[in-house]
Amino acid sequence: MPMRLLLLITIALLLSACAAPVQPQKRFFWPIGSSQPKIEYLKFFAADQDVRKPESAFAQAVLGIDPGVALFVSPRGIDVHDSGKFMVADVGKQQIIICDFRNGAIRTLLDRDGEAVRFPMPIGVAFAADGSGYVSDTSSGSVYRFNAAEVVTGEFGKGELDRPNGMVFDSQRQRLYVADTLNHQLAVFAPTGELLQRIGKRGSGPGEFNFPLDVDLGPAGELVVLDALNSRVQVLNPDGSFLRAFGERGTALGSFMMPKALTVDSFGHVYVTDGLAHRFVIFDLSGNYLLTIGGRSVVVGGNVHPGGFDFPQGIATSSDGGIFVVDSLSRMVHHFQFLTADYLQQRPVLEGDLFFPKNLER
Repeated sequence: MPMRLLLLITIALLLSACAAPVQPQKRFFWPIGSSQPKIEYLKFFAADQDVRKPESAFAQAVLGIDPGVALFVSPRGIDVHDSGKFMVADVGKQQIIICDFRNGAIRTLLDRDGEAVRFPMPIGVAFAADGSGYVSDTSSGSVYRFNAAEVVTGEFGKGELDRPNGMVFDSQRQRLYVADTLNHQLAVFAPTGELLQRIGKRGSGPGEFNFPLDVDLGPAGELVVLDALNSRVQVLNPDGSFLRAFGERGTALGSFMMPKALTVDSFGHVYVTDGLAHRFVIFDLSGNYLLTIGGRSVVVGGNVHPGGFDFPQGIATSSDGGIFVVDSLSRMVHHFQFLTADYLQQRPVLEGDLFFPKNLER
């Protein structure tokens, strides 16, 4: 047996003999102090090692733990695809970072020559069901289209959009809805880039907008719009007719200081990030306030506090209840989980998993 191999085996046996017993992983739930939690914090993505499949314990023991390469510089918008990947618009890198966490791969959008595409100022991203999608760029005033192979194939909207931001693609109706921020409207495009409709105008009345930043679809196809400077969420029919509005400016729970993005999950929950308050707020689709998660937390020395943010922006959900939040100034993405029946069957919440602060009675 070669001497090097014998030495490695000896080191591994010594390390395994001296290893401390594995401690159970601490779990973090909200509402804090509740015996019926609704949301769990799972992990964060900040470096390539957070996405790639981990090295074996043997390799880590022999070679050491690689600190990894930072994924993001100035992350903004995010969207999730049910194939097990999310993409982030990174203004600092001028790229779209695709994290395939199911397969442990990191990619970026390419041009037809196989080169990484750089965008002037990418902000919004939206997947279609087949894995193709769109990128909005606030500097060029354009929307870029890419195919399921993650290759950019076209551009549209230039001269028709003024600071496009968040977007959503309706696969059923084959429509792309874009928050056209400085035009105070939603712009509706065909997949080919043809402008079909404009919804709304500037104002504070029903169906009017004041710097809309984001849009998503409700479970029945409703348009759910973040009307940012009106500090509210508006819900519209698919044709753009007004249904209801909720939210207000303020510091109380359920209000907004500086709303930045929203998403709607398949269960009818509306999640809104509040950058200045360093949290996200959860409503039902009728506008009833449900829960707030967060508070300011600055990452120092690699210590990440579950539920803490430093100016959160983009937010997206997956069909299985995953919640992905861009923590902009901390340069990471946090992964939460809505506790669905399927998830709880796989990972039941045990009595010892729950944390009850001393000042809360059970």
